Amino acid sequence: MTILRDFSQAAKKFGLALTLASSFAIAATSGAKAQDTPDLSGVTLTVGTPNKTGLHRQLIAAGEVDNLPYKINWADFDSTPPLVEALRAGHVDIAAGGDTGVLAAIANGVKVTIVAATWERKESGSAVLVRGDSDLKTVADLKGRKVALPYFTKQHYQFATALQQAGLPFDPKLILNLNTTDGLSALVNSQVDAFVVWDPNTAIAQQQHGARILQPLGRVIDTAGVVYVPTSSLEDPARKAALKDITARIVRAQAWVNAHPAEWAQQVSKLSKISLEAAHLQASRSRVEHAPATDPQALAGWQKQVTYFHEGGQFRKDFKVEDYVARDFGEVIEAENKKLAKTN
Repeated sequence: MTILRDFSQAAKKFGLALTLASSFAIAATSGAKAQDTPDLSGVTLTVGTPNKTGLHRQLIAAGEVDNLPYKINWADFDSTPPLVEALRAGHVDIAAGGDTGVLAAIANGVKVTIVAATWERKESGSAVLVRGDSDLKTVADLKGRKVALPYFTKQHYQFATALQQAGLPFDPKLILNLNTTDGLSALVNSQVDAFVVWDPNTAIAQQQHGARILQPLGRVIDTAGVVYVPTSSLEDPARKAALKDITARIVRAQAWVNAHPAEWAQQVSKLSKISLEAAHLQASRSRVEHAPATDPQALAGWQKQVTYFHEGGQFRKDFKVEDYVARDFGEVIEAENKKLAKTN
């Protein structure tokens, strides 16, 4: 009996020791997790948008800015080049839009990192516009004509490719570097014969000014758009965590836009102050999907652009685009895409 009693007491002590050890282990693990999770309450992210239907409106319309663990500001621009300049100056933390402006910035020494690729799965409103009464029928008919174009946008590269296919040179004396507002005004007032632009500007020009699409540029060449951040932001654990969080929200917001075109058009019209007809037209011809920045097809397209602009003397340096992508953000995008696939 004494032996059994001693054994029982020893077992109880051993069990208590195991319980205490287990408790200490759980506490240590919880403490480590707490240390690994940065406090985001002191982080403020400024989201840059280069058009009237980008991240700013998408995140709001999809309800992805509710109950954020960090603060958020908005910065809206006319196109990607001025947005990238704001990013260079430290006034923008994350943005999405055309790839050409970002690649041009990298070529000029701006420290930018691409965190995601965006693919347009429909025709979109990227186009060469002419007036409704214009006699122009093809891109080849633009020979000797004046064209308005915001330089170093995706449409710059697409239009240059369209000219190349038509056997025409890219002549800076005829192809004028105008922003979207001035470009539309120049077209309407017959100061130029064509205007190269994107939605919702294309839809507005069609619906409100009777413009006609001469050439849809998505049919000429398709390259992936980009989501990008200042490289320095990835060196701050808290800011990087916030950027990964909002990247996931960006993917979800775009999925919401894809699934709710009518409601999205209503929101665009309200938030961006454009006509409902133009908003519906824009929504009807766009469906964007996100992919990791390491997507081979995206990388190949971007690299081809770098070669084109460098050989043409418009990029100061040649570089490998894969050296400027954040590989670990791909895990965030793939995880969100898998979740979305299960719910669809």
